[in-house]
Amino acid sequence: MKVRKSVPVSVYKNNELLEEFPSIKEAAHFMKVELGREFIPWSIINKGIHEKKSYTHINGTIYRFEQLSEKVKKKQPVDIHISSKNKLSRIEFIEFISEHLEQSIHLKLQISDQRLRKYHLSPKGLGDDLYFLTESYHRQNNLYHGKYSMTDFITKKALYVLQQKEKTKLIFEHMVPKNLYLSKLVTKAQQGVLTHAEIYRVMMKYYYTCTVTKEEDYLLPSTKMQDDWDEQNPFYRYQVAGIDFIENPKSFK
Repeated sequence: MKVRKSVPVSVYKNNELLEEFPSIKEAAHFMKVELGREFIPWSIINKGIHEKKSYTHINGTIYRFEQLSEKVKKKQPVDIHISSKNKLSRIEFIEFISEHLEQSIHLKLQISDQRLRKYHLSPKGLGDDLYFLTESYHRQNNLYHGKYSMTDFITKKALYVLQQKEKTKLIFEHMVPKNLYLSKLVTKAQQGVLTHAEIYRVMMKYYYTCTVTKEEDYLLPSTKMQDDWDEQNPFYRYQVAGIDFIENPKSFK
């Protein structure tokens, strides 16, 4: 039986590219959040892709969808294999993270002491929230096998070190430095324009983690991406540094 490969989908909002997804399924889950729907709007996605019909929201916003060809897909610079099971888990995981991160940000905005509020809304403060939410999700779903089982990816060198149980030589690393996107979310929250859909979009796009060795960590810029980053490829920092990584088997304690 021939297995059908997923083809990337581009979502446009008022004729401007809003987001790109590796499959119709992920695009549909995104639109569920974007439109504030209780159920996944499959008909909107399918009509948009197969019948070329745009969707007009009640507020006048127009969405349209384009499915890239297999030929275009093969030209993508990043070729990271993630199993179908983990794709579904990532969607659920990011929904969980987005929901609770939104609550956390709004609660922290209410802190009356300015210095304390500033700390808790800093990348460090929200980064701690991200870590504990990530651990919480893994524990609730019986996926937790230790700190380094929670990352999306792991380098081959780090996997070998983990198998040798030398955890002190490892780093839990954000593939896109968290200050680059968490600060923008906080700014929007302070302006009163932050939405759940925006948090979900940003986290789905940038929140990837990787277990690396301390030696590999030294090769990575700590709080920024390289100057020529296009703000699209979350793995660019690793590619420029020449660090290869694989999907985390999530089985080593």
